[in-house]
Amino acid sequence: MKYLLDANIFIEAKNRYYSFEIAEGFWEWLALLSDEQSFLTIKEVREEIISSYHDDQLEAWLKRFPLQQFIDTDVEIQANQRKIANYILKHEVFSPENKYRFLEKADPWLIATAMAKGYTVVTHESKAGGGTKKVKIPNICEIFDVKYTNIFEVMKAKKVKLKI
Repeated sequence: MKYLLDANIFIEAKNRYYSFEIAEGFWEWLALLSDEQSFLTIKEVREEIISSYHDDQLEAWLKRFPLQQFIDTDVEIQANQRKIANYILKHEVFSPENKYRFLEKADPWLIATAMAKGYTVVTHESKAGGGTKKVKIPNICEIFDVKYTNIFEVMKAKKVKLKI
């Protein structure tokens, strides 16, 4: 299985449970999977992180990867992104500010890329209940028949063991 990682996977890991100082093995594992092309992300996720984390370990870590390891947008991805944007903009339950906040980020591009390439989206977001005004990756993935999971399930599936 191939995975596309949401920005929050990198950010949460760095800021909380897998910081560079305490869990170097996590970052080595991600680099290894990236080299194998089992995990990737998109250029929009890379740019979202880099624009937010100047002079930071995460920014430096991401910049070490060649740009070819980040999926670029093609015609099919653009068409999928338009479908997602149209759905969100027409969905009256979502508040206008939540619609635009979601569409400004890399999230719709992540889902559009997964649709086009057959990847599973990896995110820390949880599915929101019916009637929510928030736009969440898992909900949109389900609408467009895209698989999604979290990083811990990926680690279990890949039998990752972080040892000292």
